[in-house]
Amino acid sequence: MVLEIVGREAELAAIHAFVDDVHEGTAALELEGEAGIGKSALWLAGVEHARSRGLRVLSSRPAEAERGLAHVGLGDLFDGVLDEVLPALAPPRRRALEGALLLEEPAGVTVDPRALGLAVRSSLQVLAADSPVVVAIDDVQWLDVSTARVLAFALRRLGTARVLLLLARRLDDSSRPAELEQAVGAESLRRLPVGPLSLGALHRFLRDRLGRPFARQTLVRIHERSGGNPFFALELARVLDADVDPIQPLPVPETLEELVRARIAALPAFTREALALASAVGTPSQALLERAGVTSEALEPAFAAHVIERDDGAIRFTHPLLSSVLYQSLGEERWSVHRRLAEVVDDPLLRARHLALSRDAPDAGVAEVLDGAASLAADRGASAVAAELAEHALRLTPPALRDERHRRALAAARAHRAAGEWTHARAMATALLGDPEIGGLRAEALILLAELESTDRAAELLEEALEAAASRPALRSVIHCRLAWATRFRIGYVRALEHADAAYELAEELDDDVLRARARAVKLVLGWIVGHRQAARPSQAHDFATAVGGDQLVQEATLAVANTLAPSSRRDEARALFEREQREWQERDEPRCARAIWGLAWVELWAGRWELAADHAAQAREISTQYGLEVSQDRLPLAAIALHRGRLEQARDHAEQALELARAQYGLHPPQLLAVIGLAGLWGGDASAAERLHDADRQAAALGWGEPSVRWWTADYVEMLLELGRTYDAVRVLDDWHADAQRVGREWTLAHVTRCRGLVAAAAGDAEQAEALLQQAVAEHDAVGDPYGRARALLALGLARRRARRKRAAREAIGAALAGFEELGAATWVERSRAELGTIGGRSREEGLTAAERRVAALVAEGRTNREVAAALFLGERTVASHLTHVYDKLGVRSRTELARKVQTF
Repeated sequence: MVLEIVGREAELAAIHAFVDDVHEGTAALELEGEAGIGKSALWLAGVEHARSRGLRVLSSRPAEAERGLAHVGLGDLFDGVLDEVLPALAPPRRRALEGALLLEEPAGVTVDPRALGLAVRSSLQVLAADSPVVVAIDDVQWLDVSTARVLAFALRRLGTARVLLLLARRLDDSSRPAELEQAVGAESLRRLPVGPLSLGALHRFLRDRLGRPFARQTLVRIHERSGGNPFFALELARVLDADVDPIQPLPVPETLEELVRARIAALPAFTREALALASAVGTPSQALLERAGVTSEALEPAFAAHVIERDDGAIRFTHPLLSSVLYQSLGEERWSVHRRLAEVVDDPLLRARHLALSRDAPDAGVAEVLDGAASLAADRGASAVAAELAEHALRLTPPALRDERHRRALAAARAHRAAGEWTHARAMATALLGDPEIGGLRAEALILLAELESTDRAAELLEEALEAAASRPALRSVIHCRLAWATRFRIGYVRALEHADAAYELAEELDDDVLRARARAVKLVLGWIVGHRQAARPSQAHDFATAVGGDQLVQEATLAVANTLAPSSRRDEARALFEREQREWQERDEPRCARAIWGLAWVELWAGRWELAADHAAQAREISTQYGLEVSQDRLPLAAIALHRGRLEQARDHAEQALELARAQYGLHPPQLLAVIGLAGLWGGDASAAERLHDADRQAAALGWGEPSVRWWTADYVEMLLELGRTYDAVRVLDDWHADAQRVGREWTLAHVTRCRGLVAAAAGDAEQAEALLQQAVAEHDAVGDPYGRARALLALGLARRRARRKRAAREAIGAALAGFEELGAATWVERSRAELGTIGGRSREEGLTAAERRVAALVAEGRTNREVAAALFLGERTVASHLTHVYDKLGVRSRTELARKVQTF
């Protein structure tokens, strides 16, 4: 008999509307409430409604005991559909799913968590191709961590695939995971509170379940005592006699847990023993219980009392609270229960876990089993399970086995780091280092702790590790590679290269190809930034990331490739390289794939395809954020592209957020981010932005950045210095940039150098030389496929011609620049070009101010003294006074007060 759900009309209507609505993409409905309130009944009603509508339903009903298992929920969800989805998966993804679900376990094959996540995503997309798929999970707070993480990974990447999540969650579970909610996003997640039943609804509910009515006063007291919780009310009513004294208080326990314990205690001892085994497993099969010695007769009283029920061959408690209370009440009996289960389960991970939970004292043999099981769990992609088993292995290792305890403590810390539990991993590594008898593992523990700390602290730890590894040359090579990277901002790239050289020398002495490749990758990338004449290759990206400490997005190697091949003659080569990297790794390693996409963003920026560049940059950052790997450089191309497109506020926002990350990660302000903020302010009319450009140039010099292409803002810095009348400084900066570009053969940079030489000639009043150089710059930018640089050179050429009173020629050049800027989408320069065209036929007095005079006027109008203006713009006070004299004359004002009023009308 199917019992009607009473008193839940509004909730049922909401569930039906959710299932029936036409969704685009992923959406979720989460039923929330206390234990026993009726969430599971509503969840089941939602599942049946979806099936009645012809929708595919993937369901799982996890139990509390299953939280520590590997991919149990995943197996539930895909049970019955694997024959449909496996043939549609790419080989790496198919192998990952088969390995995780134990369908196939080839020797030596490791389940890559990313490949598994992509397999789940692809499977959901296959199943949702024709109609929506419902992923239904009851008691989601007990979903095993491995499944929750893989499913969240997949949900974030589903795109427009129509997948509906129907979840039920107990609100009083303080440790509930948030992976699925975060994956769906607040905008696509609706929470449906499930509250108490009304008195009338409770009356119908009890009558339907127990087949007898209750007196009004008794019903009121049941409602009051239960708080309208239907499960609690049912248990209360179940123990009441037909004739209840209305004067006496109800003979019931104070809490639901007490009532449940009393109900279980009423069962025969042999039944309680059988249920104890079931509660420790979660949802056991009848066959498993039989192997453990449980007969069907032992379970019959529990079936008759509606404590358990059969569900497709499995034994399930009718309410999760029954299982929880039973397991919690086992006390010391729990050890023997898990010992029995360890003898009958087949899966080695399950066996290891039950063995661990069967021991409360050190046991060297069990610790060894757990050691191997932790490695197996990691191979299956179950990092959380691996971390739990590794910690159990440590707990059960006898104190006398000090070396084993140290090794297992380090392994457990590494496992927790891999599982994302960085705080716990840091605590374990710190505790390990506090042991004076750590011995030979001290260096490894320091390296691990360095991976969990900010750059400055990491460098200190690595230096300590280098000393601790004095007799281990291979490990010293590894540490030198990491020190090269960790110290690059603190001591500069030139000195950091000494560590890379030392790593390479050690690798040569050992004749170790792996160490040699990693050291070479670090040498090439750092050397490229310093300005050595060499080119990094994408094939070195993996060696580089591994050498400097893990899978975080390390973009310097990628930028080296992108900027080395930036000229048009080799840009197609760079694009092809990164596109090939993207295709190769998107199936297996999304962070590495993101590095290729990040490189494509720079290639397309220099190619003038800015919308595509922005899409690439956003995609690369999104992947980085999803993996929790975001670093400051993830936002750098977004900021630079927004700047070039004239979206100055957006550029500033990206740069400032990146600076916050950089301060936390490196303890400094990277030059390129300072340059973005400076240029955004400069192009937006903020005169004080000059200070940021000066800081960017000074910081780059201090770090030893001899590669000219990473100082891409230098041309604008030179132009600003010229506008401020600081010709000597402008020429000095330009000469350094020119020398670097010639040394490493950067044709793209040399074209900008030629343009700047033309600007210098124009500032000196040499109109003939200025025109010749600017025309040459136009041709050079054209030759290297730099449409933005070409438009900037045309604009400068037009301004030079206008000063020489060649209006027609000036109009032609500025008009060509305007067309170039419009095609690029460079809003700032479109506006400026139009303004310059408008001045050729006559200009207002304020338009006659030079850029430097405008900046001085703006700061004076703010109330600043000549000294303050000089400090802000890096000028001498005499230069400021000279500019101010010209401003007064051009604007026809005689005081600072008049100037302030005049500036307000600009």
